[in-house]
Amino acid sequence: MELVVWAVRGCLLLVFTRSVLGKVQNPAAFAEFTGTVRALRLPGPLPARPLAALVVTAEAVLVPAFALPGLLAPPTVLVAGLGIAAVLLAAFTALAVAAARSGRPTPCRCFGRTTTPLGAVHAVRNSILLAVAVTGLVAVAVRGPDAGAPVAVLTASLAGAVLGLLVTALDDLAALFRPLPRKETP
Repeated sequence: MELVVWAVRGCLLLVFTRSVLGKVQNPAAFAEFTGTVRALRLPGPLPARPLAALVVTAEAVLVPAFALPGLLAPPTVLVAGLGIAAVLLAAFTALAVAAARSGRPTPCRCFGRTTTPLGAVHAVRNSILLAVAVTGLVAVAVRGPDAGAPVAVLTASLAGAVLGLLVTALDDLAALFRPLPRKETP
């Protein structure tokens, strides 16, 4: 089970690192993410900009939570990170479902500057990531975050990172399978 934990860590480390970097790479990227938060018309007391900053901060906290436990931090940091990730991903899934149902083309700025509207593909992606986080929590609870053989740990981490890379490129991969618009010829 410890190799499952390493794969989960590799996946979520890559996903949340790309997510944070995509949103804070420059002021325009953060402004666009804030615009998406505003367009989602979320109920609550926080205006869009502080809420966007809170989301980016929560995601940024997850990067060391997945990178450090077992090396420089206690295993409880990993458990807390997996719990926070699960809560965030559940919220992101619900938002993607709500955006898809609303019919408003709200761009997904999940990993930076993209114009793909939030929709069912994002709900599925976030559900998969939520399942990954929950699998990590279960694996830690069943076996604990013990380290395995270095080669096996590296392989599991890299496999998780590949899954994370595929998940973060899902918009581009889905675009490959969308039908092209037909050109009318006179």
